[in-house]
Order: sequence, then C-alpha cells, then structure tokens
Amino acid sequence: MPAISSFRFFQGRSVLDRSSHVRAWRFIGISLILFLIVGCAQQLPLETQTDWQSHEQALQHLNHYKATGKLGYKGPEQRFGANLLWQTAPEADRLLLTNFLGKTLLKLDTTPTRTTLISHEGKQYDGSNASVLVRNLTGINLPIEQMRDWLIGLPTDADSYQLNGENRLASLAKQIDQQLWLVDYQEYDYSTTPSLPKRIILKQDKQHITLVINKWDLTPQ
Repeated sequence: MPAISSFRFFQGRSVLDRSSHVRAWRFIGISLILFLIVGCAQQLPLETQTDWQSHEQALQHLNHYKATGKLGYKGPEQRFGANLLWQTAPEADRLLLTNFLGKTLLKLDTTPTRTTLISHEGKQYDGSNASVLVRNLTGINLPIEQMRDWLIGLPTDADSYQLNGENRLASLAKQIDQQLWLVDYQEYDYSTTPSLPKRIILKQDKQHITLVINKWDLTPQ
C-alpha cells in the first residue's frame, strides 16, 4: 500500500510538472506575441509618415485634372444646389456652376495675373483676387485660391491637418483673411490613382459648403 501511495504521489507530481511546463511555454508565447505587437505599434508612425509622404508627392505632381459633381451651399441669407465642374491646368483654374437645367449660374476663370467671372446674367467682371470677386458679386465666400489643392486632398498652407486611417487627409484648418476655414474629408474614391476625395465639407462661420465629386478626369483635354 505505501508503494502504491508513493507511486500516486510521484505520478501527481509528474502531472504538475508537465502543467508547469505548459504554463511556462504559454507565458513565453504570449510574451513574444506582445513583444511583436508593441514592436509593430512603435513602427506605425514611421510607416504612416512614409505612406502619407508618398501620397502627398503624387498629389503635388497632379497639376492637370477635372472634377465634376455637385455643390451644396447653406448660408445665413441663401442656400442652393448646383452642378459643379472644376478644372485645373498648370497656369489656370476654372469653376463652373450650373443649375439642374444646365444654365450657367457662375463661370470663373483664374490665372496668376487675372480673374474673369461670368454671372448668371451673362455679364463679365474682371479682377485680380478670385475669392474677393466671387464674394462681392454673389455674397458667397469661397477659398478659390486654395481650391486647386484642397479639392484633391492636399493641405497646402494649412495651419493644421489630420490624416485618416488610410493615411489620407481627414481634415484641415486654415485662417484666411482673419476667417477660419475648417475642411472635412468624409469620403475618398480609391479607384483613382492617386486616391482622391469624393465628399468634402467646408465650414466658415455660418457658411456650410458640401462638395460631392462624382467623377475625376486626370487626363482632361
């Protein structure tokens, strides 16, 4: 009987030893996984920065494109919706707003030295500052000079900006003529190369502008 008891004692101890080894290996495995996770997490900012820099450089080389879609405007004194066409060339930009019947509401052509605006009445106005010209004639405040970059998700001259989970521009803030502009990039079109914004919200004081881009043409004629 003592021999049997002794055997059971050592048999139980053997089981305990094996359990201890299993727990030890599990601990080592978990520690290794945590080490790898921490290591990867520490590298994420560098990877994020590299990916954003690559995307930013691609956008900076994008100086010839056309965007078509919709514009919605809400302000203290007026609100409206319009078809939107924005076209950028190396030395010129064009903004065309039409109603849903195709009639021109506003046509704006800008170069580094001159701005021409055609109103819904067909009258032509010239100036040197596109944003001021639009504001004086329509009462609408638009950051025209920044639009060629902001429209494609490039935070040129922004006071601050944030990236989203895909390392694309999520938002930016910019003070222009003592007026704070907040721009939110709510959706992207990842079928284009580089990926480009699909839905943008611009806010300035009580003005709220929604841009929805339905089509990007990166090789316009």
